[in-house]
Amino acid sequence: MARFLLIVFLVLPAELYAAQPDQVDLFSSGLKLFVGMAVVIGLMLIFHVLNRKGFKFLESRHAGKIRIVETRQLGGRKALCLVEVEGKRLLLGLGSDRVDLLHSSSAGSFEDELRASEEDKK
Repeated sequence: MARFLLIVFLVLPAELYAAQPDQVDLFSSGLKLFVGMAVVIGLMLIFHVLNRKGFKFLESRHAGKIRIVETRQLGGRKALCLVEVEGKRLLLGLGSDRVDLLHSSSAGSFEDELRASEEDKK
């Protein structure tokens, strides 16, 4: 079957299958391309702004028991990460090859933690 198709395509002239190209208007094609790209980039910017405002389209952060409150990059591959797990806040130091617990506290305010630690020292 493959040999037959090869012979048919070799014997028949290529001009028989060639279509006459239409005249291409570069201005209208470029304008369509520009408008399409503007629409796509505009939609991406709208989703980005809505995501920054608090409308989470792609992920659900409040579904589990572990919630990342805040992350701060320190440079290189080091960062600080504040994580809340079942009412406790954990301050974690993140490195390129390890995670260290720097501080653990309840979900109350920092002032309450400071007063409690001062009372424990007395």
